[in-house]
Amino acid sequence: MKVQEITTSAEFQPKKKHKRKKFKIFRFIRFLLITLFIGVVLVCLALSPLFYINRIEVYGNKHYNSNEVINASGLIAGTNWFKSNSLNLKGIIMFRSIDSEQLLLERCPYLKSAVVKIGIPGVVKITVTEREPVALVPYLGTHLVIDDNGHVIDTTNDIDGIRLPVIRGLVCDGYSLGQALKAESYEFIEAFNKVMKTVSLSDTNAGDRGKEFSIKDIITYIDVTDLDNIAVCLDSRIVVNFGNYKEITEYKIDFLREIFYLKLKEDDRGFLNFKSGEYPSFIPD
Repeated sequence: MKVQEITTSAEFQPKKKHKRKKFKIFRFIRFLLITLFIGVVLVCLALSPLFYINRIEVYGNKHYNSNEVINASGLIAGTNWFKSNSLNLKGIIMFRSIDSEQLLLERCPYLKSAVVKIGIPGVVKITVTEREPVALVPYLGTHLVIDDNGHVIDTTNDIDGIRLPVIRGLVCDGYSLGQALKAESYEFIEAFNKVMKTVSLSDTNAGDRGKEFSIKDIITYIDVTDLDNIAVCLDSRIVVNFGNYKEITEYKIDFLREIFYLKLKEDDRGFLNFKSGEYPSFIPD
């Protein structure tokens, strides 16, 4: 009797394993069919008129007009959104065109960032952030326009009427539009940024007085040739030696404002030295 019970139990085990195997196969086939069905639905949906580009809107642009941005993006109204882009998981999930974003940054040097996203029904929104020009750098007979990160965003042969300070003493080995300037040392750009940031803070914190007697608006050039003797030219007639760029403070800029606007005459020309002692000395030209 016991032998028979053991035999019956042993015969039952293969049958149980076989059923479990069949169930796993069935579950896999069902998963495969559901996945295939969802995939077909998504493909049909992606190719439907719902994702045709009906309108393209541009936000955040100042230097470029909307048509320039749209043309640079490579997107064309009336085409399918998904056919216009290569397969990119991030782009598909977020409904963004990574291809168009890269094209914009390559073709438009003034752009710092770009997000190209489609909404329903078929409205593409291009949101850009533009770089702000802060200075001019002389280079082989022309001038490079750079932002505060040292990226070259434009070139110009005529600087008349352009109210940007020139950076003197900055040695560069070449440039590519939209890329960081190939400078001999980034410390020269750091010194320039330190001067401009301190001047801007001083003008802002001075309130109405800073607007009326602005220092930032009258800077002609900043000479960074000697980092221990940063020279700033104001109104093309007063050269100021601040000493080491790391020692430039708001207090010095505030002091300079009082001297330039209230102590000096409008036709005075000369050299103002902040390294001469407790108080700066003025040497007329």
